Parts: sequence; C-alpha cells; structure tokens
Amino acid sequence: MLTVKLKPKHRPFCFSVKGHVKMLRLVFGLVASVFCIADGALIYRKLLFNPSGPYQKSAVHDKLVL
Repeated sequence: MLTVKLKPKHRPFCFSVKGHVKMLRLVFGLVASVFCIADGALIYRKLLFNPSGPYQKSAVHDKLVL
C-alpha cells in the first residue's frame, strides 16, 4: 500500500527568523541609501553656495597696517 506524505505547513516568509533578518537588512539598506543621497545633496549645496570653505583665506602681506 502506498503511503501519502503530507507537506509540512508552510509558514509565511515574514514569520521566520530568516525572513526577519532579510527584512531588517532591506530596511537598513534603504535607510542607508536615503542618508547617502541626503548627505550628497547637503555637500553639493554647501559647495555651491560657499565654494571657498568656511573661512576667508587671505595672505599675511595683504593685511593693511595703520
């Protein structure tokens, strides 16, 4: 007589440990990419509006002595 093997019950992907790890990795990847884009935009904006840097650089001999 043939025996019928029943399939084990399938758990949804998000309820397994491996699923949680993969979803967390995806979320952290998305957050990291958003932060990288924001950082690039802020650096671009800083360089666009203040290309010389935070300080005005001038040589010592350019100062006026009274």
